Order: sequence, then structure tokens, then C-alpha cells
Amino acid sequence: MNDTFILTVSVEANASREKVWSVWTDSAKIAKWWGPEGFQSTVEELDVRDGGKFRVIMHGPDGKDYPNIYVFDEVRRPNQLIYTNEGSKQFGLAPFQSVVDFEDEGGKTKITLKMRFTSQEEKDKHINQFHADEGSRQILERLARQAEA
Repeated sequence: MNDTFILTVSVEANASREKVWSVWTDSAKIAKWWGPEGFQSTVEELDVRDGGKFRVIMHGPDGKDYPNIYVFDEVRRPNQLIYTNEGSKQFGLAPFQSVVDFEDEGGKTKITLKMRFTSQEEKDKHINQFHADEGSRQILERLARQAEA
């Protein structure tokens, strides 16, 4: 996928890159922060390796469940995760790829999420219907708080 239709969000965690990585790659820890504010998550599978799957159900404050399946395209410990969301027939969403970079900044970690969509229409759908811009920022902030705890 190319970078024509991207959404990029970054936050800084007051925690080491190794600590942030461990919070991202441990199913018990990821269940505590995955999803926007007000969401809870159930991790059904987390196999962090090239070709491994991440299956998670986000439970919204509205009572709806949002199942997601991701496949890890590349795992570059502790620098980068690249994974593809398989999309959702239920919500009419096409697959898209995400790149998460973990940059060491002197004991802190800059976390950058880049979501790569296949079209402007798909990008707009994620932003307008599912608030992917704000939700992604909240997810990264929750990750940072969990790593700082």
C-alpha cells in the first residue's frame, strides 16, 4: 500500500521504548488500553510475529461490539509493527494497513500510528463514521498511560 491516503497520529509516552513495546505485545496489558475512551476490549488472540493474528472485540459504551481481526505483516522489535486490519463486512469497511513506530527519545518514546487506506473514500468513511482520527489519538494516549503506570 502507498502513502496517498493516510491518517497519522503521534503521542509521547514518558516510558522507555521497551516498556511501551511490552504493553503493546502482552494480551493482558493490551486489553486494558485498546480502543477509544469508554471502550473495553476482549483479546481473543495476540500472536505478535510476522503472519501472526490479533483478534480483539472492542465493547463500545453504546453496548455494541466491534470485532477486529489484524494480521501482522512485519514485526521489528522494538521499533515497528506493521499490520493489516481485515476490514468489516458488518460495517462496510475495506481492509487497511497500519504502521506503528516506536522511537526512543532519551527515556521517553514517541509513538506514531500511520493508517494507510486504499482510497480517500475509505479514509473519509473511517473518520466520519467511526471517528478514526480522534479514536486513534485516544488509543495511543491510553497506551502511553498504561506504559507509564
